Amino acid sequence: MNSTPELHERLTAEQVRIHFTQLPAIIIAPSLGGLFSAWVLWGAVENRFLVIGMSVILLVSALRVLLYRWYFSSPVARQFDRKWKIFAIIGASVSGTIWGSAAIFLYPPLLPEYLLYLVVLLALVPVAPVAALAVYMPTFYAYYLPCIIPFIITLAMEDGRPAQMTALLLVMMSGATINFAREYAKTLTETLQLRLQLSDKKEALEHGARVKTHFLAAASHDLRQPVHAMGLFLESLRQRLTDRENLALLNYLEGAFQGLRGMLNEMLDISRLDAEVVKVHVHSFAARDLLEKLAQEYAPLATQKGLRFRCVIRDTLVFSDPSQLERILRNLLDNALKYTNQGGILLAYRQRGEHVLLQVYDTGRGIPQQRLDEIFLEFTQIGNPERDASQGLGLGLAIVERLTGLLGHEISVRSRVGHGSVFSLRLETGLASAATAMPPMNETATALRPRVRSLLIIDDNAAIRAGMAALLEQWGCTVIAVDSAEAALARLRELPTLPEVMIVDYRLGGGKTALEAIDWLHGNLGSAVPAIIVTGDTAPARIREAHDSGFLLLHKPVESERLKVCINSLAESVSAEREISSTRSRG
Repeated sequence: MNSTPELHERLTAEQVRIHFTQLPAIIIAPSLGGLFSAWVLWGAVENRFLVIGMSVILLVSALRVLLYRWYFSSPVARQFDRKWKIFAIIGASVSGTIWGSAAIFLYPPLLPEYLLYLVVLLALVPVAPVAALAVYMPTFYAYYLPCIIPFIITLAMEDGRPAQMTALLLVMMSGATINFAREYAKTLTETLQLRLQLSDKKEALEHGARVKTHFLAAASHDLRQPVHAMGLFLESLRQRLTDRENLALLNYLEGAFQGLRGMLNEMLDISRLDAEVVKVHVHSFAARDLLEKLAQEYAPLATQKGLRFRCVIRDTLVFSDPSQLERILRNLLDNALKYTNQGGILLAYRQRGEHVLLQVYDTGRGIPQQRLDEIFLEFTQIGNPERDASQGLGLGLAIVERLTGLLGHEISVRSRVGHGSVFSLRLETGLASAATAMPPMNETATALRPRVRSLLIIDDNAAIRAGMAALLEQWGCTVIAVDSAEAALARLRELPTLPEVMIVDYRLGGGKTALEAIDWLHGNLGSAVPAIIVTGDTAPARIREAHDSGFLLLHKPVESERLKVCINSLAESVSAEREISSTRSRG
């Protein structure tokens, strides 16, 4: 494999690291073997050589233990230093030299009956740590050659033919051992190099994913700002226009705006799921009302496209979160409508033992078998190579997969190109004793309560301040719109009363957040004015931070009716708290 100088340096450092990892085994085994051999050979050779040899071996072993600890206590970046290679080679060389000297001082033994043991010992000691040392070949050579050469020379200098033939045999064995070590090292080096290259590619992919996530979050935030302002101005404009021609143009404009907002909301849904702030409330409930509601809504849409729509519904209980289950089925039905041009769509319920299958059939274009796994990936649209913006961003099924995982359900798909697809959602059957009816949809408030008259807006975007102020003033509110908490405090000190509600953008100028601005204002005003945080930030960490603050949180672009409901809800809760406090004080 080809390698750059940088990769070669990292590869060498990794080989040295593995060498130091195996150092305990290289230290312990020879030390124990040496002690055993000294015990066996005591009296069979010069004892003083055994004492000196074992003393040196134990001393070198102790030093290598300290070296081992020093290496792994060093920062990872410092483990690339050249000194570690030198220390590794010196340690191996000293150890090999000590063992090699045994041939000079111990062979032949004083007692002939120990000759065989000594020959085997001196022949095996050089070979034993080959696998551990060959990971970094310089250490192998530094140990093996000083260890085996003295014994070969000693045998070759003997007068007897058997000793000389043994020396020749050791030479041939040494050639084979070195060749084995080289091949082993080559294989290991290629494996390490491949691992490092894969690690680099993984790091590059992770970096790319982080950059993409950051880019999408930034782009989404920046797009949400003007879209949010556009929605406020459109709502304000609708309340002023009366002639049909201009209203028709406004309807087209609002249609385009709703499409753009839908795309941004899909991106927000993914970010909320990644931030783990989507809460589920799973319980047993009757699914008939939900299925009938979806059928009533999607049947006319199918008819507009010239499609048939059927719904097979039975009285059944399911164990799920009604609102999140509705989101899943809506995404599946939206996809069926989007990719079906003839035939029909079927929403069906099927009982499967203790489980229920909710299925969406369509007779659309179908999905190639080899691409079924791709459809749940973000920004993937198998049937939209032209990236037609009217078909969304390709996040619907990614949201479905995340929600089904969050709910503990299973989603599966079967499809044939040219014949259509069927998506099956498998969930548990609910318990009759725990069943609850689906709560009725809240009526959308159409007007602010009269007592909510003054609001404070803090947003560093001039267009959003203007749009929000224009809309709230049309609702009969007195509005103070400023770009910072400091400006808000200066204005409020001129007024006899504080605003009843403040609406604060999450990301303000100067790097401040809504949380910091609200906390600062509460401290300076001496009163906790109820607050709503509005954010266009879709970074999971930021969403989680805002969500955990405890304030009402709205995401840009904010629907006007949603804003209206939140202001009323906040006012009602504050009014209730005041009544409770008043009752307690009277009591």
